[in-house]
Amino acid sequence: MKKLFFVFAFLAFACGSDDDSNNEETSFILVGTWAGTITEPGYDTEGQVELVLNSDSTGTLIVIWEMDTETSSFSWSSTDTQINLNYDSEPDELVILYYSVIDQDTMLVGGDDEFTTMYRQ
Repeated sequence: MKKLFFVFAFLAFACGSDDDSNNEETSFILVGTWAGTITEPGYDTEGQVELVLNSDSTGTLIVIWEMDTETSSFSWSSTDTQINLNYDSEPDELVILYYSVIDQDTMLVGGDDEFTTMYRQ
């Protein structure tokens, strides 16, 4: 009977520790630099986008078109499905980006039915 008790205790401990490590491995971290390709709405022009999300809840969005580069600074927060951006130039206007995780280094980001695949840099 003691042997059976130790087997059950070992299995309970082993399962508990596996669950804890799996949660740590699968938790998704948005902080970092993300890059992808976007298409300008209404045009066939492609641009490069870089989204920088800093750990202090600040960030930068850089969009590079053929002849133009746009850079915007913002503060951000997030939920499990969206990134909320408050641009420094328009502090009262919240922009919501929806995201879906593909893996630790890839996510879909977008809004208004247009999504871009972004890769961790």
